[in-house]
Amino acid sequence: MGFRGDGHRDENRRRNSRHGYAPVRLPLSRSCPQDERSQGIMWKKIDRYLREQALNINREKELEMNRRGFIAASLGLLGVLFLGSFPFAARALKPENKPKLPAVRIAGLDELKVGDSRPFQYPHDNEPSLLIRLAENKFRSYQIKCTHLGCPVYWDKATYKMTCPCHNGFFSVEDGSVLAGPPQRALPAVELDLRADGVYAVGLVPVEGHEGV
Repeated sequence: MGFRGDGHRDENRRRNSRHGYAPVRLPLSRSCPQDERSQGIMWKKIDRYLREQALNINREKELEMNRRGFIAASLGLLGVLFLGSFPFAARALKPENKPKLPAVRIAGLDELKVGDSRPFQYPHDNEPSLLIRLAENKFRSYQIKCTHLGCPVYWDKATYKMTCPCHNGFFSVEDGSVLAGPPQRALPAVELDLRADGVYAVGLVPVEGHEGV
């Protein structure tokens, strides 16, 4: 048997053409120009996006640095202002810089007997106070609004106490401190000045050290 080569293939082509069969040709693998343009546009978009992201990151870093710098500068300025104003505030808080209250004559030295008291208003008309004579040259004076609920306190000579009748609060006549009852703060003391023509109220004494029991 002989080998059938190109002649056999030619015979098959002629037979197929007689029966109406056309040879099938496979297209070659080629890139479409339209696909190339689409890919180029896509890569340009990707490149633009990456550049924008990098620019945004740089802007965010700059803004963050600017914010930090602004905060640091503001804190530094506040510190300078505070340190600069501290001497003025310290001088303003000194006792000698506090406004002085007026001197008000309460009574003459011969107008009160030992154990007696006299009401008056100090330092203003709506602040009732009481002057008490405990000995020949010993006077005490307090604002008499109870530090509990503001009821008027009176001098009880028999018990030698300042008494609040509303809730049975008791204060020492010596220094205004709380002896018993619901009050938690001492009575504000009125500073006195003994002069030739009488007893004067000249200020208010801080109630430090006389907190309630």
